[in-house]
Amino acid sequence: MKIQNNKRKSVVSPVVLTIGLLAVWVTGLVLGNVANVLISRFVIEEEGRNFWIVIVYIATAVLMGVSLAFLITHLTMKVISEINENINKIAEGDFTARLTPITKNPHINSAVHNFNEMVKQLNSVAVLKNDFISSFTHEFKTPVSSIKGFAELLDASDNLTGEQKEYVKIIIEEAGSLSMLAENTMKLAGLDSQTLVTEKKEFSLDGQLQECVLLLDNGLKEKGIELELKTCPARIKNDPYLIREIWINLISNAIKFSEKGSKIYVTLSKNKKGGYVVSIKDQGVGISQEDQKKIFDKFYQAESTKSRKGLGLGLSIVKRACELVGAEISVKSEPQKGSEFIVSI
Repeated sequence: MKIQNNKRKSVVSPVVLTIGLLAVWVTGLVLGNVANVLISRFVIEEEGRNFWIVIVYIATAVLMGVSLAFLITHLTMKVISEINENINKIAEGDFTARLTPITKNPHINSAVHNFNEMVKQLNSVAVLKNDFISSFTHEFKTPVSSIKGFAELLDASDNLTGEQKEYVKIIIEEAGSLSMLAENTMKLAGLDSQTLVTEKKEFSLDGQLQECVLLLDNGLKEKGIELELKTCPARIKNDPYLIREIWINLISNAIKFSEKGSKIYVTLSKNKKGGYVVSIKDQGVGISQEDQKKIFDKFYQAESTKSRKGLGLGLSIVKRACELVGAEISVKSEPQKGSEFIVSI
């Protein structure tokens, strides 16, 4: 949950603004008369005196106009700035954003109230959606796991024909895909509902990358892929679970979309700002420029990757995890020339 900034912005009410305008007008008249007296004393010629009096009144009018324009614009921009700030929060999925009453003007207060009610309703819908997804995926995963378990028992039996065993293997594979879909959907729903990182602790980033590579070693061996890991000593304070999700998903994707016998390069280096940059580069199918604009969208699969088994959730999880831990992610890729995902943290 984002901490709301309740700092009150002062916006003058119509009555106070009217009094202020009258005060500025009276001040202008007084200054004009004072200038008139001074000019009459030091300028003897009547024509010259009239000229300077006109100049003084024009200058006073311009000064008053500029001052009033600045005052009104400044106050208006404060209101607009706060509204835009909160609209941007809503656009990013933060439905905890609220406007505070900033004036005694009933029309503005009515708009503020309606805005807050709208955000409240949106937040209710978002909570309901996440609760539904979590409940549905949990209930969905349980019977799928049972189907997979019984199919594995059948596969271990010696009473099946070769054709029947093939059918059972398909059931196991598809049940595994459905189980993974439910797990990733639950994971993404949890990340979407999370707005702050609360479990921060210091850990070794290079050590975490090594652990992730070891964890995915079986997938590398199955495809005969060589992974080259280059790191530097790096300790950071952040959420290790969320950051681990980033590496697991990116390296898994690199393995999935790489050809047999190719190479994957994982490098960790320090940047000039004192942070770290992790690059995960493969020699796989690559991603077109058009697809690169959408690869972080939920359930989106690039045309070049649809032939590979995937759910289109891995990069959505990566993107959301990066947003939560304050990391930036970018991609460089060309079709048939591989992809490189770069994470700055």
